[in-house]
Amino acid sequence: MWLTGADTFSGNGNSSTDEPQSGGWLHKFTVGAYKPFFDVDTSDVVERLKESLFPFRGTFTEKTADKPDLYGPFWICTTLIFVAASIGTFVTYVAHKWKKQEWNYDINLVTWSAGVFYGYVTLVPLALYVVLKYFSAPSGLVQLFCLYGYSLFVFIPALCLSVVPVEIFRWVIAGVAGFMSATFVALNLKAHINSAGERSILIIASIFLLQLGLAVVLKLYLFTVTV
Repeated sequence: MWLTGADTFSGNGNSSTDEPQSGGWLHKFTVGAYKPFFDVDTSDVVERLKESLFPFRGTFTEKTADKPDLYGPFWICTTLIFVAASIGTFVTYVAHKWKKQEWNYDINLVTWSAGVFYGYVTLVPLALYVVLKYFSAPSGLVQLFCLYGYSLFVFIPALCLSVVPVEIFRWVIAGVAGFMSATFVALNLKAHINSAGERSILIIASIFLLQLGLAVVLKLYLFTVTV
């Protein structure tokens, strides 16, 4: 499933590291089928994280075309869940103790965060995969998972900065993070989606606005710590 060739999203290329296909469709339900997508080292992941912080380059898909990974996206989402839960818990705990109020841990913060991040990075690429296939601009599904996973990295430092108790500052941080994330995804998909014809602008705009929508949701539910 790794992508090669001029069209980095075509998904038609073959890689020497692909798993044997002798098992047929049942092979998709084995650990070995997904092992290649976690076969990256620290330098690969760090380089991709850096690339996600420079959204206007639009070169992420080119650099990951031969070896998209799911390792980075998984840990980015997991880290976001941990950061959201730990920051919210720590700040409210300190605030309650300072006011000598009773404090109770809110487990819903973890489950809600997990649902948002894991759900978004799974369902949105799947939906986009179907849409692009419908408009005759098929993409590599793993490449989309990889792109969307790394697009969320910018929200980690943004969440850390959300502890500043200034509402306008939190809106600015969420807005900047959302804009960077949306630009990163849109520009990296733009060249490929252009092959969808006159509908390409609508698809790209939808992708951009959906990513901004995620930032708004995060601001309203996570980028705010109150007692």
